[in-house]
Amino acid sequence: MSGSFDERKAETRDMIFQAGRKVFSEKGFHKAQIADIVREAGTSTGSIYAHFKDKRDLFKQITRENLERLRGTLKMLSETKKPGDARERVLQWKPAYSAFFDYVDANPEEILIIVRGGFGVDEEQDMTLWEFFHDFATDIANDFHKWEELGFLKGVNGELQGHIILGMCQQVALSYVLERHFTREEAISNLLALTQSMVSLYLTDKGRAEIGDLMVPGVMGE
Repeated sequence: MSGSFDERKAETRDMIFQAGRKVFSEKGFHKAQIADIVREAGTSTGSIYAHFKDKRDLFKQITRENLERLRGTLKMLSETKKPGDARERVLQWKPAYSAFFDYVDANPEEILIIVRGGFGVDEEQDMTLWEFFHDFATDIANDFHKWEELGFLKGVNGELQGHIILGMCQQVALSYVLERHFTREEAISNLLALTQSMVSLYLTDKGRAEIGDLMVPGVMGE
């Protein structure tokens, strides 16, 4: 009996979670109402409050789960078979961007929540989002720091580059979801080209010898 009850409870929570994702992405946090989520989930108001404190709590939990899952996926894709293998890491840029757009295509509502609908809920939520975005940028920056320590790069500000790349991805993903003025292939190709150009600015002779000329397969029509 206990197992069956727990399963039903988990199913109800997941149903509310999915409904919350849809409603928040369509209406934003401030315009979304508990009644909207109740209708979308096909459940009762009491069920929602049995699982979440209030609308803000549901929104925070959805946002946190989305960002944790996305970051985990991208960190996994950044791993190389041989630690510190710069050449292999460069070759992973395209799969990483492709995986990012797989995520965007599969979860457009989540992208709208994360990129468009997150800030302005409250100061605590803003800080939670900022901490995640900072962590994403730091993950990117770590590559620049490693390569600089190895003598492949010189004069690069890893943190700044991390935020630039993150900002590009967020804006391109939002435009892709909302407007569809370009294909995912065009988005990936251009993000790769821009990343390639940025890294090229700081390559040392040792870096060029190790990584090559950064002509990544799939970039600029190759």
